[in-house]
Amino acid sequence: MTVDVRHVLGAISPNIYGQFIEHLGRAIYGGVYDDSKRSFRPDVLEKVQQLRPPLLRYPGGTFTKIYHWKDGIGQDRPVRKNLIWGGIDNNHFGTDEFLRYAEQLGAAPFLTVNMGTGTAEEAAEWVEYCNATAGDYATKRRNNGRAQPYGVRYWGLGNEEAAKEDAGRLQNPQDYIQQAWYYAKLMKLQDPAIQLVMVGDQEGWNQQVLQALHPVCDYISLHLYARTKPGDPASLFASIAEIEANIQKLGAQIKAFTPEKVVDFSKWYRFPSRQQPVRIALDEWGIWEANGQGAYGLEMEYTWNHALGVATFLNIFQRNAAVIGLATWAQTVNVLAPIMTNEITSICQTVYYPMALYRKLCGPQSVAATATGAGAAGLDVAASTDGKTLTIALVNRNSRAAVEIKLNAKTTGQWTAHELNAASIEAKNTLAAPATNVVSYKERTLPAGAKTYAMAAHSITILQATL
Repeated sequence: MTVDVRHVLGAISPNIYGQFIEHLGRAIYGGVYDDSKRSFRPDVLEKVQQLRPPLLRYPGGTFTKIYHWKDGIGQDRPVRKNLIWGGIDNNHFGTDEFLRYAEQLGAAPFLTVNMGTGTAEEAAEWVEYCNATAGDYATKRRNNGRAQPYGVRYWGLGNEEAAKEDAGRLQNPQDYIQQAWYYAKLMKLQDPAIQLVMVGDQEGWNQQVLQALHPVCDYISLHLYARTKPGDPASLFASIAEIEANIQKLGAQIKAFTPEKVVDFSKWYRFPSRQQPVRIALDEWGIWEANGQGAYGLEMEYTWNHALGVATFLNIFQRNAAVIGLATWAQTVNVLAPIMTNEITSICQTVYYPMALYRKLCGPQSVAATATGAGAAGLDVAASTDGKTLTIALVNRNSRAAVEIKLNAKTTGQWTAHELNAASIEAKNTLAAPATNVVSYKERTLPAGAKTYAMAAHSITILQATL
């Protein structure tokens, strides 16, 4: 394995470690929120706090297309049918509840606006409610118990608008572009500091959106889910490799169709253009298998093989740090989730543990790392640094064989290994045995002058040493 700390790949945004919640199945009610007590579920809150997400996306997802934020504020809230995912939503969990939840997590809130059944004016009023100090909706926020603005920085203009099966109406990219400009204008006139995430899709759609909207497009979204072929656990990693190729393809489109800096932006817009290069928002990513339970089969039991996949994803995000600005795992509780609940308890699934470890240890700057030689085919690697510590994230995806890694780096301190593993790639945590955790964690310091590190089969390791 070769690491070149002089070859900087890009700054790693802390927002690549975000999460997502949507009004879908038991994600909100019975997940983050105990509706019988009208409060956040404490056991879940504690687990999400320990996960330490820097960013939290809400209210969708496809649900965005029929969600009207005014239903979810104040005392008298209407009961609505969830036209997208089914069931009835009493709107007990709405804007203020979400934003308070994000504050308790220390997460920046990321709101998506309704471009299906909603209006640009409605979206702009939401910005006022969240961010303004004066105005009718700022007054409503104060009357609802929140004196100071929330300061919501990230706003998504719709969700998967190209999907013809959904309840949206903007499947033509030119229709989306026209509406997105209007939304952007009214929302930025409310708060010029907000950052906007535009909807991405296939190459043709992306090209038109980037060319037309780049002056106000801080991010373009990309939704990617990996899947395993039946009976072939290793196929998960091939699916994830295709996702890395898609990230790089969109990164190339951004480079081709958007200038790094906006020039000649008319003063008559009365708000500034974007200030940084356009970046990718992976605001839905995850592992979506076909064997789930619950609503739409989305209550998934994740195995240790899936945890290896999550670590591989996070390595990909580091390697492509120059083009990825944010990412939110879809989702957080019960729906394709690292945390599962029943009425009496909750558990952390296998995928929870690499998420937590990477967020805790990985550095802010991505540097080049490659693996060659025996065992390299099953090894995935990324490296990062904060200028003082070198952090190498390793995933041995081989289910049978260990791999020996040569350590000949010129570091000043001993190597510390943070190791995650399970008895087999099929191991999983379940609500049937909530006290049993199949995931083992070990932190150990390697002997002074160690020249090799033996990495166990199907394991995740983060190696650290002082530069």
